[in-house]
Amino acid sequence: MVRRMATRLRVPATAEAFAAVDRDLLLRTQAEVGRLSSPVLGGPAFGVVVDGDLVPRDPLEALTDGDAARGADLLMGWTRDEYRLWLVPGGLLERVDRLGAVALAGAMARCHCGHEVVRGYRALSPRAGTAETVGQIVTDHLLRRPLHRLADAHRGASYVYEFAWPSLLPGLGACHALELGFVFDTGDTPDSRRLAGEGAPQELADAMHTAWVRFAAEGDPGWEAWDARHPVRVFGDGEPRTVYGPRDAELALWTIPAPTAPPADSIPTRSTEPRAVIRRLRRSGGVRGG
Repeated sequence: MVRRMATRLRVPATAEAFAAVDRDLLLRTQAEVGRLSSPVLGGPAFGVVVDGDLVPRDPLEALTDGDAARGADLLMGWTRDEYRLWLVPGGLLERVDRLGAVALAGAMARCHCGHEVVRGYRALSPRAGTAETVGQIVTDHLLRRPLHRLADAHRGASYVYEFAWPSLLPGLGACHALELGFVFDTGDTPDSRRLAGEGAPQELADAMHTAWVRFAAEGDPGWEAWDARHPVRVFGDGEPRTVYGPRDAELALWTIPAPTAPPADSIPTRSTEPRAVIRRLRRSGGVRGG
């Protein structure tokens, strides 16, 4: 991301050079460079850099090894349909569905998994389209698997939630960041309405906000701490409820050894790297070039 921005700006890729650039131009360039990127499809983005100084090691490794936040209690979770924020607004959901095997193979390349993982997800959700399957695989790779790993290894108490209430806007479902307006009880702000729509349930905001305040004040959000049963508090329609191991079946697929020779008819004949998927989306009209 930084190198591409520097190339467009025609400046060195240094903090000093960026500091001298007009702020509006800097923001426009950042938006242009990142426009084709998303957590689902990949592409240039910002991320944590382990530099041996400010960030001496990978934060997840430090947390799971017990070197960081030792004894601190954690509250963490995900939304049911994280991926929809990146695929629905730009019309990419339908485009990814049409790419079929190419999109699935792109997800395998991005998530470093084999055909057995894709087949497992399809078996667990046979009615899901390609975009939903890709989205859930990438969500599990980026979020649910690391959070499971952290909750399993953390030496303090961990409380895990899933936000499952679907947005009132068409197609967004329980997308990434939708829960923030409920957590902070800010459903009446423009940013919250932009994701949730008009008329989001206040009772759900009351439940989530109360849980976060209880955790901050007392260390207990109101449900069981993580243990071998994997309790997850689900915030959706109706009263919040605790479900045990709701994502265990999907995450168990990642531990299955890959076959040495996948069936020949399951191997796409065209390039399936994430960049190739982006190129095909652009050619089909799903993504415009910068």
